[in-house]
Amino acid sequence: MQNNEDLLQQAILFVQEVEHISVSSLQRKFLIGYQQANKLLECLIETKICAVDFTPHYGHLVYK
Repeated sequence: MQNNEDLLQQAILFVQEVEHISVSSLQRKFLIGYQQANKLLECLIETKICAVDFTPHYGHLVYK
């Protein structure tokens, strides 16, 4: 199992490659469960890496 800080750093690198991010995309990319992916997404939102607002079929907008 990956440590949370390493996972967050990997997620930051991952979101730089995409325009939108969602819990399910984090689950698929990092092979983690829903709760861990949701907490990771909350960290990305808190650090203003992606938007709070969720768009159906797209996810959260990633700030470039």
